[in-house]
Amino acid sequence: MPAPISFAAFHWRRLSARTTTVLLQLVLWVVLAGFYFAWNNRPNFHFEGPVWPLVALQMGFSVLLFNSLVYLIIPRWLLQGHYWRALAAGVAVLYAFEIWMYLGSRVAQAYLPISPLMHRTLQQFYVANFWPELLSPVAQVNVFLGMLAVVLFPVLVSFLAYALVVDRRRLALERDHLHLELGYLKSQINPQFLFNTLGSLHTMTRTHDERAGDVVLHLADLMRYTLYETDTERVPLSRELEFLDDYLALERLRRPATVGISHTVACTTGAQQVAPLLLHPFLERLFAGLNAASEAAAQVHSEVLVEAEAVTLRVKRTTEQALPLTYRTDAAIGAALRRLALQYPGQHTINLTETAHQVQVELYIRL
Repeated sequence: MPAPISFAAFHWRRLSARTTTVLLQLVLWVVLAGFYFAWNNRPNFHFEGPVWPLVALQMGFSVLLFNSLVYLIIPRWLLQGHYWRALAAGVAVLYAFEIWMYLGSRVAQAYLPISPLMHRTLQQFYVANFWPELLSPVAQVNVFLGMLAVVLFPVLVSFLAYALVVDRRRLALERDHLHLELGYLKSQINPQFLFNTLGSLHTMTRTHDERAGDVVLHLADLMRYTLYETDTERVPLSRELEFLDDYLALERLRRPATVGISHTVACTTGAQQVAPLLLHPFLERLFAGLNAASEAAAQVHSEVLVEAEAVTLRVKRTTEQALPLTYRTDAAIGAALRRLALQYPGQHTINLTETAHQVQVELYIRL
């Protein structure tokens, strides 16, 4: 016996963008057909016999109008600033409506079983004065008002549908942007830091320094995390803090004794999740700023406070020698701030102060 199909296991996200678009349009046309059947059976506008020929005429033009607006007039002309093209397209739509309804009415009168009342209605509205109205600019005003009753609903739906399409594309672009910035952060971590660490490791191995084994372990854990564990939108907060510990351990090994490094974590982590590599740039760029004065005495302190639904990072760098004010304008800091705005909108606060002798940052994120 075949296993029953589980509808609960079906995921809309598995559908391609094209399939989703087709399904949404089918739903739209079913709703629109119901609207037109109700519109043509209202008490003051009721026909004896079937009304589907009139509904088919209105539906056909609505489908044409919807696709013209959503895929051509709005995105390629109106939003691109080609207003004269959009205006010309609007006039063309008006004449297209007249021609469509005229030809459709003639076909319905000649070949379809319509009631005498519908025959007279089609003759009066769409056939009798076709040529005079088509050639008269003044008559087009009345045609436009008559067309609104038929196409106002699909026009409104067209703008709403296009707004949804734009919003969907915006979200997709934001996700792509986040992936690019995450890749940028990885590229900042991997090459230069890796080369410097390997240089320190080479020196330790030549001098038989017992710390060489610890360097290898920390470096392996750091590279494993950045390469294989940060491709998701969220990672365990505990793993992110372990990454910071490994990074600081390596900084302690390669920095001179004049640079004091301290790091504390208050409270223990649970099942909290955080965006990957979000905290690291604020700490790493403190050390990058020391490269301008490698022998300068400095103190770098970082503190992480973990709560049930929030995390706070405080970092501070103090130097005796005046350093260039490059922290706030650093590209990695700018990328981290953009990620915060996109991934934690309204859920974070940051205070950043920078002087020639001190940089201080306090970041609060509601998880």
